[in-house]
Amino acid sequence: MVLKVFDNLQQVCKIFSSLLIQYKLKRFTNPCRKMSVGRESDHISRTAGCRREEEVSTAEVVEIQRISGTVRLLKLYVYDSFTFKAGQWVDMFIPGISVIGGFSICSSPHLLATERIIHLAVKFADHPPAYWVHKKCKVGDKVQLRAGGDFYYDPPDAASGQDLLLLAGGVGINPLFSMLQHFLHINPGQSSPSGDNPSRKAALLYSAQTPEELIFKDDLLKLSEKKHVFIKKFITRCGPQEMKGNAFSASRIQLEDIKTALIQLDKQKSDVYICGPYPFIQTMEEYCVKLGINNRQIHFEKWW
Repeated sequence: MVLKVFDNLQQVCKIFSSLLIQYKLKRFTNPCRKMSVGRESDHISRTAGCRREEEVSTAEVVEIQRISGTVRLLKLYVYDSFTFKAGQWVDMFIPGISVIGGFSICSSPHLLATERIIHLAVKFADHPPAYWVHKKCKVGDKVQLRAGGDFYYDPPDAASGQDLLLLAGGVGINPLFSMLQHFLHINPGQSSPSGDNPSRKAALLYSAQTPEELIFKDDLLKLSEKKHVFIKKFITRCGPQEMKGNAFSASRIQLEDIKTALIQLDKQKSDVYICGPYPFIQTMEEYCVKLGINNRQIHFEKWW
């Protein structure tokens, strides 16, 4: 009898927890609700009109890595039937924190499908969710997640996909790194025997302020060895000593750099994805248009 009552209490607690989360979602994602313009409301207010999945899933932190002086990588095991498209972000509900975090997923949908794992690379900030990731989060902690966003790469198959040009500024690399991994999953680099389905190609231009802030360096180095992938890295603040032995350009991404990248691709059959600070997005879009890329081929998201 005692065990039965205990089981019933567990069920009630679980239902109550789910209803509470749904209430918070509706309360914070209602675009008609007046919100403060402070930093704490940034993610929810700026993404109010974006698509969001209905289901909220529980995730457990299984590993934490420091991948730069300001960025921590969280690896989370996700329960339930959570899914996402390459390039999307998550709403993160952290116990004890009223502010909802918004972080881009930097791993591929394939990793989730095979191992139930997603990766989030979070830059340090005083904003409560980011601060929690850097100062309080530990292995074993549990959070609630929901995927969302209209900025994603999700061709139904390799045959219907386009070549891919990715332009990343700073931590804008996160969703684009997810896209690149998904691209390589569906385009391993082999053409069909008949030649009717040639392998697609991808190019990534990635800019950061300092060499240390170039995250995923080792992964990108391995990916650049693939014949159908072109990757070039840029540093905007770099001294002569930092240049020695490093494979990057000490400059911003210029129009000529994009022109060179497009030589590797079929310009008329390419999709362009841009992610980074707003001025970066504006400049990259202008360069692409000048180089003859149709506006319909250019994708970006203005919410950060």
